Amino acid sequence: IFAAITDWYDGWLARRWGYVTRWGAFLDPLADKVLTSAALLAYSYLGLVSSWMVWIIVIRDAIITILRSYAEYKGKPVDTSKLAKTKTFVQYILIYYLLILYVAQNTSSIEDDFSGLIKTLLNYSFIYSSNIPNQNNVLMGVEPSFATKLFASALFSGYSPVASGTVGSAVALAFYFIPGFESFVFIGTSILIVFVAGIKTSNTMEQRYGHDPAEVTIDEVVGMWISLFLLPKKIFIALTAFVLFRFFDIIKPFPAHKFDTMHGGFGIMMDDVVAGIYANIILQLALLIPLMKELLLR
Repeated sequence: IFAAITDWYDGWLARRWGYVTRWGAFLDPLADKVLTSAALLAYSYLGLVSSWMVWIIVIRDAIITILRSYAEYKGKPVDTSKLAKTKTFVQYILIYYLLILYVAQNTSSIEDDFSGLIKTLLNYSFIYSSNIPNQNNVLMGVEPSFATKLFASALFSGYSPVASGTVGSAVALAFYFIPGFESFVFIGTSILIVFVAGIKTSNTMEQRYGHDPAEVTIDEVVGMWISLFLLPKKIFIALTAFVLFRFFDIIKPFPAHKFDTMHGGFGIMMDDVVAGIYANIILQLALLIPLMKELLLR
């Protein structure tokens, strides 16, 4: 509440007296992202919304913030569009909607009189639909289609008798070296499309092969591309990203391990997304060191 009030007061001062700076224009939407992400993560902890939905929003906001920071660093600040402001407003509406229902559910006098209505409004099918299966409903023996196997196994790299994850990462690297693939639009769009499709197909594969099967390597493809995102296309950088990604994918630092224990396609995809983010951050920091930069850019 304090953060919301001070955020409103800051906006009122800026509009009333014209106190608008370049950094203020950048930090204001960033504050909105922090507030919404914190609220959604709290709702996920309370069980009001599923964690996979919240993490999609949080990761998306983190990526947008990184891109805005990069644009600011280059002296080309990105102004917040009306569509983005509308999106934030809708998120606030959802946050208050869930907050009111949560308070009503935990207030005995209201719960006793309106329990049916509250349960209906809090019903997950009313808010979102999830394709993540319950682990008790896994149907072993259902054979996925050829197309599902082809995609989920990253061109059948998942069926490699040894180190299928490493082979899948190598497939991703091969795609990366296609001329023009490294461009922001191309690799960014590919990551989003493959990530979403990967949730569905890996979910189907898990029903056939069990929890997080070795046959699924499309998650390695997405993670590998994320590790290379917005980095110079140089052979040493690509190879270093490959090694770092495989390292983090194996040790599974927080919160990758948590995602790895989840059942369903989202958990399969997300632990590699986290590994890719770790690898990318390490390389971005390394490029800030003159000696490392000279070495990697050869």
